Amino acid sequence: MDKIYMRIKDLREQYGFTQEYVGNKLEISQQAYSNYEMNKRALPARHALELAKLYHVSTDYILGLETEPMETLFPDAEYVRNVTYRKLVNSLMRLNDRERNNVYSYLSFLRHKK
Repeated sequence: MDKIYMRIKDLREQYGFTQEYVGNKLEISQQAYSNYEMNKRALPARHALELAKLYHVSTDYILGLETEPMETLFPDAEYVRNVTYRKLVNSLMRLNDRERNNVYSYLSFLRHKK
C-alpha cells in the first residue's frame, strides 16, 4: 500500500500543480502543504476530502485503501478552474435536445481528434 504522502505528491505532479496552488485550494500555506508531502504532518480528513475533489479520485484512493484512482464525481468539485460539475450539468440541462446533441457530437469529435 502506498503512503498517503507519496499519493498526494504523485497526484499533484500528474496534474502539474504547484504546492502553492494546492495549498491555496486547501486554504493553507505552501509550507503547511509541503509538510504533508514530506510526511512531517498527518493529512487531516477535511484536506483528504478536498484533495479527492481536486484530483477527482476517491478519498479511499488518497488514503491508500484503493490501488486504482477510479474517477469520482463530486458535484461541487471544479471540473475546470471556476467551473464545477454542478455548473456544467446545470448548463447542459438548460439546453434543448438539439443543442445537447450538438454538444455531445462536438465532445465526441474532440475525443477522437488525436
